Amino acid sequence: MGSEEAGMHVELVVPPTTKAKSNSNSKMFPVLVFLLTACYGIMALVVIEQGHVIQSQRNLIQQLFQDSQQLAGLKTQVAAQQAIDKKRAKTGTGSTQEKTGTSSAAPAAKEQAQRLLSRKSKVEKQPLQADDKVDRRRFPSQI
Repeated sequence: MGSEEAGMHVELVVPPTTKAKSNSNSKMFPVLVFLLTACYGIMALVVIEQGHVIQSQRNLIQQLFQDSQQLAGLKTQVAAQQAIDKKRAKTGTGSTQEKTGTSSAAPAAKEQAQRLLSRKSKVEKQPLQADDKVDRRRFPSQI
């Protein structure tokens, strides 16, 4: 039995360097938590600001699209008016009656085009108030 007792002896040895590391880790933990929280906060602000920028760009694109549609409509009207004027000029070269007819019809056609333009200007949408603000971020000297 004496030999069995000698084999049961277990000794636990803890090196002194392990204790020192655990103390330094516990001292750095609050600093790391604060830095992580600050980084997440800054990231959230960046995401919010990107949302605002994307929305303002969406508004600008919509306004440009509307302007483009209006410009295309005006170009179509001008082309149609020019085609009508050319047709009348070709048919009115033979007699003086036709020339007087085209000269009296030209103001009527111009008057009709002006009425169409005035209708479009009444239907035209006003720009959004948010786009009237000056965006400081677009000027590189202030970044």
